[in-house]
Amino acid sequence: MLFKIKHLLIAVGTVILVGQTSCGCKNRIIESTVIHNGSPDSLGVLNWKKLDCGLWLSENGTLAFKTETKDVQGNLSNRFITELCCDGKTLNASIDTTTFKYLGSTFYKDKHHIYTHFTMADGGNFWILEAADATSFEVLGDCYAKDKNNIYDGRARILDGVDYDTFITIKGIGCYAKDKNGYYFWNELITEDQLNTPEIMGIIEQLRDL
Repeated sequence: MLFKIKHLLIAVGTVILVGQTSCGCKNRIIESTVIHNGSPDSLGVLNWKKLDCGLWLSENGTLAFKTETKDVQGNLSNRFITELCCDGKTLNASIDTTTFKYLGSTFYKDKHHIYTHFTMADGGNFWILEAADATSFEVLGDCYAKDKNNIYDGRARILDGVDYDTFITIKGIGCYAKDKNGYYFWNELITEDQLNTPEIMGIIEQLRDL
């Protein structure tokens, strides 16, 4: 699948994805950052302010989700995502900011939808997890979630092969879980040989006691 990304290169190394419309977020400012547009001698600035819902608002009213990019030298730069992947709909037009909150792992929620952002070197994408039921959705441990219909991993995939009723994990052990069929790392069953490695044995002991 190809993702079409609109972007504006920033003189200080930041990338801003551009979008428009008004913001319904509460107005309390937690943090702000001034970013210079275009060439190094440009006088234009975008003043991004972090709101109490966790999203960011530019001085022209654009709502954004802030993430970071990493180049080959390991240098980090800010990136402000203002459109949902992959339909191009703006965050302003999509998110109910009065109910928007971080749930844990890679998941966010408002009264309408579950959203997800998986960190990658390019900053990743931000999108609606269409299959999720927002009313019953809850995060499990460090890397998983469930609703009334499915189990999900932190990469927003439905885990079709797991047993819904016996699937369990805990916080603090990373992307490991178990069900009646065995033990998992992300979405893959751990083999007998892998179960005997020292690192995994300690995690399995914690899961075995659940």
